[in-house]
Formats: sequence, structure tokens, C-alpha cells
Amino acid sequence: MKPRLVAGAAAFLATFSLLPGPELRAQGSGSNPPAQPSASPSANSTQPPLSPKDLQVERAKIYMATKRYEQAIEAYQQLARSEPRNAQYPNMIGIAYLNLTNLSQAQKYFERAVKVDKKYFSALNNLGMVWYEQRNYRRAIREYQRAVVIAPGEASVYANLGYAYYHSKKDVEAGDAFRKALQLDPHVFEHTGGGVGSLVQDRTVADHGHFFFIMAREYAQLGDAEHCAEYLRKSADEGYKDVVKAKTDPAFAKVVNDPAIQDFFLRISPGAPKTASAPPGA
Repeated sequence: MKPRLVAGAAAFLATFSLLPGPELRAQGSGSNPPAQPSASPSANSTQPPLSPKDLQVERAKIYMATKRYEQAIEAYQQLARSEPRNAQYPNMIGIAYLNLTNLSQAQKYFERAVKVDKKYFSALNNLGMVWYEQRNYRRAIREYQRAVVIAPGEASVYANLGYAYYHSKKDVEAGDAFRKALQLDPHVFEHTGGGVGSLVQDRTVADHGHFFFIMAREYAQLGDAEHCAEYLRKSADEGYKDVVKAKTDPAFAKVVNDPAIQDFFLRISPGAPKTASAPPGA
């Protein structure tokens, strides 16, 4: 189990390939770690020197970005001791522990962040991820629901909620949550990015064919024929036999006559020539 980060509360995943196993986000990339911040400005800089606290914050961010989670924990703990009413610090400690797969410690610090700030939706979301990683989807749903009440404009949290519903075999609720996420951010499943974020996201699913069909249906209801066809193809490639139901399912009514959808139906018709599938996430 390798939890993953999202770059800020508004960003989401690096790709939407949904291959087994989660991935890390908001960790930065490249083989060389960033340079340590300097307290002295350069000769040509007009910026004032960083304060000791700002230096410590930057150092903690660098540790997170370069996946040095033990050092990040120590740095954020020092910050938390100096500012015990700042919920961001225990939240980041929790994320570091989550990346170390230490779920009990992660839960402890996310709960501490929520205790400091009951409206800190990132910590509530991340607490939901602790339960999600333990496959306790009922409790994960509860935390995600608390988060979306506080932050109804956050597409990422709705997507998390959708995944928890999906694993609970609540397809209708999952679809509603995914559709809301797409309405808030049509590209929520396509974002790439870096940086050190405060919100965690996982997208591991078991039955890819069924899941892709659900996503195709949600895109259809939004009138997005292009993405609908893409996920119908992915569903068919995964061997989902009920993909033909898209022809008669009322949820596909907005796009069923679109050329992209009709082309898909032709491709899966008996006797249709087989074509090589694009790699997942392409």
C-alpha cells in the first residue's frame, strides 16, 4: 500500500489509467533534490531574507518533495511545537506517516489537525483516506462527507467520495459523486502537477471494466461524447460484457447518436475488425 498525494486541494491525479496500485503525487520529480533555502538574499534580489520560521517551513516542504519523510516529520513537529494552533503542521505530519504506510500515526495526526481546526477539510479528507486504505469504506465515506459539507467546491474530495462509494458497491451514489466532481472540474481526472500538497487521493480499483463503464455513463450525462467513448473503449478492453447496454441505457441518451459513440458500437459489433488498444491513460 502506497498512499499518494495531491498537489493542493484543487489538483488531483497524475493520470487516470487506474492500473492496480496507487501512485504518489505532489512529491516533486527529478533525481537531484532542490537546493536548501538560504537566509541571505542574492546580490540582485530585492526580497528580504527569510525568517527562521520561514526557513523551517521551506525546509519541511523540501523534505516532503524529496520523499525524506522522517526528516519532514521532525521539521513539522518542530513547527507544531512553536505553533500548536496551526492545523496545517499535524496534517502534513499525517501525510508523511501515510506515505510511510504508518496508518496509526497518520490517523493520530489527522485527528489532531481536525481537533485544532474542525473546519480543516483537507485533514478530514486525509482521515477518510486512512480508513479507505484499511478498506473501511463506511468510515471513509463519513469523513469524506464531512469534508464536502465544509468544502462543497472541491472536486478532489467528491472524487474520493465516489471511490469509497464504488468500493461499497453503491454505484448510484458513486456516479453522483463522480458527476459532481466533473461538474466542478471537467479535467479533474486529467491533472498533472507537482508541489507539496495537503490533500491525499487514491484511485485503486479492482474491476476496471465496470468502473470504466460507470465513468463513461457519467461523462454521457454531462454530454461529453469524447470522454464517454474513451471510457467505453477502456471498459470493453477490460472485458466488461455489459458495455453494450450503453446502446439502450437512458443515461447515454445525450450522446448515443454522436459519431464517436456510434463508431465505438461499430467496433464492438460481431465481425468488426479488431484494433490495437491505446495504452491505459493515453
